[in-house]
Amino acid sequence: MAIPGKNKRWWILGPLLVGAFGLAVFGDKTPADGAAAVVVPRVQSAPQTVPSGQALAGVAVSAPVAPVPDAQVLVPRDQLVKSGERAPVLDLFSQRSWTPPAPKIKPVVLPAPVPTAPPLPFVYVGKKQEGGHWEVYLGQGEKTFVVREGQMLEGQYRVDSIKPPQMELVYLPLGQSQNLSIGEVR
Repeated sequence: MAIPGKNKRWWILGPLLVGAFGLAVFGDKTPADGAAAVVVPRVQSAPQTVPSGQALAGVAVSAPVAPVPDAQVLVPRDQLVKSGERAPVLDLFSQRSWTPPAPKIKPVVLPAPVPTAPPLPFVYVGKKQEGGHWEVYLGQGEKTFVVREGQMLEGQYRVDSIKPPQMELVYLPLGQSQNLSIGEVR
């Protein structure tokens, strides 16, 4: 009488046993000491030919003789497999997207701004013509200045011309001209 559970085990264990036997007989037999059994045939450098019309053992030959392998050489495992390199590892569960990558945008390099003179710190207070030359009264906070053409103000401004309705000042560090409205001639 057969035991019902044993037959089911043999259906599973039988093919596994046959597969293990096949691997033992036909499996990889490379030695673990570093030598690989890869055979590279070496061929003579130039094929030998027999001149036509001469007999070789009583047979006339007009075609070249096929090359004969000289010897078989074992190639070391280190040459076949580069020991320091590893195959790249793929992340099977990484996040993937169907959207194309954003185009690479080159950064816009703006030219350096050209230095400009600061706004005039002076306020027009009044003017007076004396001896054919104009005098202009300017205010800066609590200070009041009386200026004529060619005069320096605070070491940073020079009065170039006074011709109502404009007065021209030059900002000396940059050499830039600035105009200040001083009103019409009365």
